[in-house]
Amino acid sequence: MKSSPGKNPLHRATEPVPAPEVAVASPHKYSAVLVVMLVGFWGVMAARPDWLSYLGIRHFGVWFIDSYAILASNDALAQGLDVYAANPLDYFGRPHVYSPWWLSLGKLGFTRADSFWLGCTLGLAFLAVAVDWLRPRSWGGLLWSLVALGSPCILMAVERANNDLVIFLLLAPVVPCLLAEHRGWQVGAILLIAVATGLKFYPAAAALLLLAPAGSTRSVRWRVAGGILALGLVAATIASGYLRVRNLLPPVDGPMNFGAIHALGRLGLDGVMPGLVAAIVIVVAWWRADIFRGWMIPAEVRRIWLHGVLGAVVLGGCFFTSTNFAYRWVFALWLVPWLWWAAHAAEAPRAVRRLAWITAGLLAAALWIDPLTLGLLTQWLAPLPGPVVARTANLAYVLEQPLIWALFVCLLAPVTEFLRTHWRPVAGLPDRPATGSARPAG
Repeated sequence: MKSSPGKNPLHRATEPVPAPEVAVASPHKYSAVLVVMLVGFWGVMAARPDWLSYLGIRHFGVWFIDSYAILASNDALAQGLDVYAANPLDYFGRPHVYSPWWLSLGKLGFTRADSFWLGCTLGLAFLAVAVDWLRPRSWGGLLWSLVALGSPCILMAVERANNDLVIFLLLAPVVPCLLAEHRGWQVGAILLIAVATGLKFYPAAAALLLLAPAGSTRSVRWRVAGGILALGLVAATIASGYLRVRNLLPPVDGPMNFGAIHALGRLGLDGVMPGLVAAIVIVVAWWRADIFRGWMIPAEVRRIWLHGVLGAVVLGGCFFTSTNFAYRWVFALWLVPWLWWAAHAAEAPRAVRRLAWITAGLLAAALWIDPLTLGLLTQWLAPLPGPVVARTANLAYVLEQPLIWALFVCLLAPVTEFLRTHWRPVAGLPDRPATGSARPAG
């Protein structure tokens, strides 16, 4: 894609995340404002945890209850208790419902007494990585970052120190590792995906990123083969643990949850297969539509593009195969810079820009509708009888489902483009013929 610097705002960019419409003298100030606003907001909620209920978050009088549950399972194991039964050492008697790998924390010396400082450390590490990734470069970009990172779904993950934050931190370096020239860093990407998968199962979807064309076709092939081998080894070590916990998982349905199984189950289509079939049909539809036709992703936004694909494939894998608590929306943060750039990029095809705007609007709705609905029903309308509140919340949840499905239909568009672009060389086929370096923006 070649054009003169005066006509192509993309080639004026010196940062990985260009803002086509704004030249920023000091981009760090927007990150600083973002940190101040988030720390202030979270600080107010920490000082007044009873206010969390206005955002649809139920505070149980204890901080970091999810990390506490894992540490309580380790303490129970040390005392010879069955960690897959009701745990008397946990606040709520919860059994262990995660990978057996988490049960190694006790061997490292961690106990329930470490829950608070570990939760604080995890929350601060997540904030640092998230802000460093978002790096807004305009007031509009700052507002968009606040919509995502300041949402109650993200706050709830931090308030409970949910281990999805650990997965976020593990997968965050995957794209930089893949883009590094040294093969050792690319091996690191495989290891990060494997470790994350061993801890929470669903990060296996991130292995799709191993198709990214970093290096020669031969190097991509060995990377894919290495990823398959690593995930196979991980599966062999966690399979027995997964079989033990799959029937212990708490029911996930209603507000502050998402998953294709919810709507499909109400239609009598139970199990994982209907969701997978739906995902395949959507991918085929995007493949035929080919809205990226003739337009290549600019090299200077390659990193945010791949992170966007990573966020889309992890969220999409979760949505179409399982049910999920709202914590999992943390992976939507990887989509934020890509959606902002694509919505404003003059050189992008109109269909791509339109898709970015629609996806951003649907993502904002997904992050805020459930929390605000729950806050309204449980606090502002609290005098209503409990059954009325419950029915109203479920009705709002059902009405919201078309928006959630529309969002995940949109998220499969970049995943489809990534597959379309990168599967051919790995399969030994010639690269997809290009009809031009860029399509007219109009």
